[in-house]
Parts: sequence; C-alpha cells; structure tokens
Amino acid sequence: MSAPELSDWALSHGVTSLTTEDVSHLCGVPTNQVPQRLAPQRQRSRIFSPARGLWVPVPAEYRTWGAPDPLLYIDDMMRHLGMGYLVGWLTAAARHGASHQAPQTFQVATSRNLRDRDLGRSRVRFFARSYVVSAPCSQRDLANTGARVATSGMTMLMLAADPGFCGGMGNVATAIVELSEENPGYVNELLATAAFFADAAPRRVGYILEEFGGGAPDSLREYCAALTSQPSYLSPTSPKAGALDRAWNVVLNEEVDPDL
Repeated sequence: MSAPELSDWALSHGVTSLTTEDVSHLCGVPTNQVPQRLAPQRQRSRIFSPARGLWVPVPAEYRTWGAPDPLLYIDDMMRHLGMGYLVGWLTAAARHGASHQAPQTFQVATSRNLRDRDLGRSRVRFFARSYVVSAPCSQRDLANTGARVATSGMTMLMLAADPGFCGGMGNVATAIVELSEENPGYVNELLATAAFFADAAPRRVGYILEEFGGGAPDSLREYCAALTSQPSYLSPTSPKAGALDRAWNVVLNEEVDPDL
C-alpha cells in the first residue's frame, strides 16, 4: 500500500502501532526510506512516532492534538523499548475516579530511566521505580485500554510516597480520600503492595484516611502498628519538626488542607 493509506488501514484493522520493519513490508520500501515516506503523514498528524522505530496511527478525533491519548499507545511504546512500566500517581488517580484530579502530565513509573517526552498535547513524564516489575495492575484498565495502570490502593501509596509529583500534601490528601470513596476494594490492593514502599507511605495514607476520610480500616491500622522503623514525617520536604501522631507514628510537620 502507499504511505497515505497506512494510517487508515492500521486503524481499520485494529493495529495500534507498527515498527519500521512493518511499514517497510507493507509499503514495499527499504527500512531506511520509511521516515522520509511517512514525513508527510506526520506533518498531517495522521501518524506519529513516540519512540525511534515505532509508528502509531492517529485516529481522526485526535489529529488536532497531534497524537492520541497516551493510554492508547503507552503499552506498545514500552514493549517496543523493552521496559516495564506502570501508569501511576495523579494519572492513575484520575482513572480511578478522583474527580479533582486533572493531571497536567501523564505520569508513568518505569523499570529504568527514560527521558521525558512531549507527544502531541500530552506531556509524558517517566520516573524509575524498582517496584514496577513486581507490581500488579488494574485488570479493568488493562482490559479496557491495554495499559498497565496502578490499582487504586497502590495509587494511594504512590501519591503518599511522592507528594512532590502531585502538587503537595493537600492535593495528595484530596486524591486519597476520593480514591477511598470511589473504590471499595482499595484496602486489599493497598495491603498487597505496601511492602514495595518505605514505611512513610502507608503511615501517611492511614493518617489521611483517619483525619479526613471518616476513618482508616483496621487492617491498615494493624499493618502500620507492626512497622518498627522510626517515625515518618507527614511531608518529606517541610521542616523536620512537629507533634507526633502516635496512632500512625507520623510527625505532623505540615498542616494539610485537602479540597473536600
């Protein structure tokens, strides 16, 4: 087929991405000529390349954006790069119903360092995390989008562990409470992944749910009571001083004001 036909052919056949070798075979051109042949289609936002050697057809509704929603290609992209990944933080929180969350970036945990990319309207940001290889993902999101998205419980822990990625502790508290309200099964998901994180993360989640969410589950309280490390700070960046909340072993070094 000709290069102008490629995007519509791929979309009509349910093909979400093509390698340079795929394009070479379909269009009957040498691999070194593929970028040149597809250049006019890239300029018209009919196809784009999120990584060297990978080509993604752009559905008509996304062509003014220049690229699709990253959820539609992140799995293909990360498989192409040979990297483990997990969509997380505020991006996952929004997927799980945290309605206050309209993340300005698409946040992805990766198995090794990867440079950030601006793809169409989307600012895709990558953060290397060791737990990616072992972490479970939301089966609902995997079925619906093909993307590995953190479970709601693990998303709470990601938010609590890295408030600097999420607009601060007030925003983290807002998202955690909303996630607990929208996802009744979060407790088992949280406890199944708590060991991937430093003790500060589950302690912060417990304190936030107790203080702002109408109460923390007993199983989380028991998990945190069994932790033997030194007290954790509620905020990792605020001054290291404040009253100790003995129930959660958290030093209250920042006043948290969630938008609830």
